[in-house]
Amino acid sequence: MTKVKKDDDLALKIRELKEKTREKVREGLLKEFEEYKRQGIYPWEGIWLSPQDIRKVQEKMKKRDKVVFGEVIALFIIFGFLSYVLYRLMKIFLLP
Repeated sequence: MTKVKKDDDLALKIRELKEKTREKVREGLLKEFEEYKRQGIYPWEGIWLSPQDIRKVQEKMKKRDKVVFGEVIALFIIFGFLSYVLYRLMKIFLLP
């Protein structure tokens, strides 16, 4: 019986410490956010950037996305052509 009560007391203390820590971290993050917001800097993808910097990064990402899309299309074309060539070789050498 005392062990159960002791475990409950320990769990309660842990829960209280967790709540206090959560509040401290939340307050710190809110202070940091308000400070950066006054400077005109906003969180974006884990870093603090100004709206102009965010637009620049977004433009670069759009260009990168287009390049990746082109690479994927090129791979499909290459794999399709390779499959066709291998099919023709199989048909010539393996089928009577």
